[in-house]
Amino acid sequence: MKKSVCLRVVSLLTAILFVILTFASCGEDSSVGRTFFYPMEKEPKSLDPQICADTSTAIAVGCMYEGLVKLGENGEILPGVAETMSVSDDGMTYTFTLRSNAKWHIINKFEYIYGKDCHKNMTLPVTAHDFVFAFQRIFSQNTNSPGADTLYAIKNSAAVHMGTMIPEHLGVKATDDRTLVITLETPSADFLTLLTQPICAPCNEEFFEKTGGKYGLGLNYTMCNGPFYLSIWNSGTNLYLKKNVDYTSAEEVLPAAVSLYFNSDRSSYASKVNEGTYDAAPIDRQYLSKLGENAVIKEISNITWGFAFNCTDESLSDANLRIALCKAIDFDTMGTPEMKRARGFLPSSCKIGGKNYRDAAGDADFPMKGEVSARQYLQNALETAEKSAATVTVICVNEHETAIRRVIQQWQKVFGVEINASLKVCTYNELESALRSGSYQIAFAPYTASTTSAVLNLRGFFTESKSNRFGYSSAVYELLVNKIASAATSEQAAQYCKKAESTLISDGVFYPIYEDTGYFAFYNNSVDITITPSGESINFTKARKLN
Repeated sequence: MKKSVCLRVVSLLTAILFVILTFASCGEDSSVGRTFFYPMEKEPKSLDPQICADTSTAIAVGCMYEGLVKLGENGEILPGVAETMSVSDDGMTYTFTLRSNAKWHIINKFEYIYGKDCHKNMTLPVTAHDFVFAFQRIFSQNTNSPGADTLYAIKNSAAVHMGTMIPEHLGVKATDDRTLVITLETPSADFLTLLTQPICAPCNEEFFEKTGGKYGLGLNYTMCNGPFYLSIWNSGTNLYLKKNVDYTSAEEVLPAAVSLYFNSDRSSYASKVNEGTYDAAPIDRQYLSKLGENAVIKEISNITWGFAFNCTDESLSDANLRIALCKAIDFDTMGTPEMKRARGFLPSSCKIGGKNYRDAAGDADFPMKGEVSARQYLQNALETAEKSAATVTVICVNEHETAIRRVIQQWQKVFGVEINASLKVCTYNELESALRSGSYQIAFAPYTASTTSAVLNLRGFFTESKSNRFGYSSAVYELLVNKIASAATSEQAAQYCKKAESTLISDGVFYPIYEDTGYFAFYNNSVDITITPSGESINFTKARKLN
């Protein structure tokens, strides 16, 4: 017996809705067929999806490639290349049927592989074999694919990744050109969300091999199956993506092109949206004042502010000191009633198993406050360090100075001369730089969810993860997060996530204080550009300009 998941129904409803909207607009619609402009914080090193490692590259990859499934505006799972899907009753086998008309887009630059006029004469379908090859690349040690371990629920994937088993034994099989079967080691309630990662895009084996190790490194070596394809790569300037006429989803692509400009100066994004240079852009809070009447703002609840402790610092490497300081923090004494108290480490934009994570998991566990307990933890830390007092410095931005000074006063009240705490006020850029370089002890800082997936955010604090800015290392924590892969239901997965999240708090790695919002701005004549709940992916497929 199999449980059917009606991806086809979603596709059909999308198509019907599009037809209705198209007829409602009547005749020729001058709002479509336009070019849209968006900034990327840095130029990609490669457009190979299987090595996509940063949010900027993920934006481009999301426009150019399409996996089996994709994440919608509200965090829902939408059909990608997969037209239908079924899941076995034990949750161990996923069977995907691909669209019969899914194709790779062929350009004249590929003549060195497919011959003269291949862009005119050749049709190359996207097949289940392309996904088999892509997953084999993910788990190949030669690829060094970031996030490969997030997919260890797939049968034999860990063994293949470690080189103890051949790729052909991976639990990803093509039974024919249109049917892909993925077998898991254990049920994984969040598996479909994990499949929306850029690394899960298909890869045509023949094309990959013929590029001679240059796959994704330029126009000649990048073949796309998504709503847009790479038309121009101006090094140092932009990626110009044109509408892919071979893209055959039920959702018609409306723009003619998307131009992704490389711009590391985030302070310029707001003014460029306001003047119409960019049609959309993420906006940091400190630059909101640069937006004017030409901009439309969208808020996303993807930020948690709190005390971040540098676990690699000589003093703060002792969890006793970190826990002592956390136990003496009193939210109410910070004097900021406008703050929305954080319910945990992860912000409310996160989801698990297609459901809102915070609703499923409830509040995280915070350490019990208490002056006696806090002093005991401090005493343990001082005895270990063979010191009579601990010296710490907190950095924060100007808007939090008063609140953080009150926390320091509270520490001094609780610990007396055994704590020597000072405050350094800095700019947002200086705070970000300190976090990135690890040149801080304690920072009152924002944690911004890099993805809508609660699981993937938590995996960012594994010892070797590039997202692990706090220098945290805990085998217990990593075991908890790995257990999520074996959770049969989203409720069980949410509880494992909650335990992991609570561990980050109770170990004094990050002590959450309040929830905040991130911002996206849209030029007011650019409509129907959508983003995922945590802002990690932006969709231009339905984008229009009103004049």
